[in-house]
Amino acid sequence: MKTTLRALLASSALASALLLAPAAPACPSCAASASPKEPNVWPIVGAFMLVPWALAGGAVLLIRRESRSA
Repeated sequence: MKTTLRALLASSALASALLLAPAAPACPSCAASASPKEPNVWPIVGAFMLVPWALAGGAVLLIRRESRSA
């Protein structure tokens, strides 16, 4: 039961982050420079900004699991 609830919470957090990411304000001069000749790198930058949070969440889960088993 707890695993299902945890997975539901994690998936809803990820979905809300992905849905709200395009609404985040960006530097107008950088965001406006995207053209067919220059690829838009903002989705890649946004994905890399989620990496530290994902690593921190994984570390918290591992620490909690180890502290419960000890």
